[in-house]
Amino acid sequence: MRGHIISSGEQPPGEEFVMIPFDYCQLSAEERTSIVPICVKRTDRAGQIIAWPWFSDGVAPIADRLRWLARSILDDVWRVSELTETSVHALWYKHGEDLGVWPSRLLYKHAKWLAEDMRAGGRRARRGFEVVLNELAGVIREQRDFAAAYERRQILDAVRQELLNNGEEDITEMMDMILYGCRWGHVVGHFGESPTPKNINTFQRRFWRAIFKVGCLIRLRWDKP
Repeated sequence: MRGHIISSGEQPPGEEFVMIPFDYCQLSAEERTSIVPICVKRTDRAGQIIAWPWFSDGVAPIADRLRWLARSILDDVWRVSELTETSVHALWYKHGEDLGVWPSRLLYKHAKWLAEDMRAGGRRARRGFEVVLNELAGVIREQRDFAAAYERRQILDAVRQELLNNGEEDITEMMDMILYGCRWGHVVGHFGESPTPKNINTFQRRFWRAIFKVGCLIRLRWDKP
């Protein structure tokens, strides 16, 4: 992961990630140990550069508040980059360069909602997509008519395509295995890990985190007028 030394008004030339604080790499080793940096991917899934004000006017002014959300709601301040990147990218897809008057407020509101949902394990996304996966698995096992599940197939196809667009081939493979009736122990073993409770939990958390993330993007896209 590369950092680049920039001021709040200057865009990083050709860097893959933006690191906040912007001068993090200039800090002494002692200073860096006291700060949890926020690292956000600079481009969206299509390779388009995200408008710089989302970082300078959106993230930077509320960096400490975002860390507080990660620490207090997710019980892990080091998840602040995951939280921030998901919110920045979601708002970028929805609003583009139209940040409004207070982008930091918009970002904080979204991040707080997202953190609450992440704490619940992606409650809303998990509930909806678990229903989709479970019902489609039943359709496949019983070889019933797929026409009755057309809407669910649309959702599943959208999830699969979004995962592939984001380079989540492993998650797509997990989803297909679950869809075809594999238990989590078999899924974990398929990827070369011992199916211990700890590994199964790790795989499940990774899976639902990815499903929730693409679910947010899909809902944002479908909700656009």
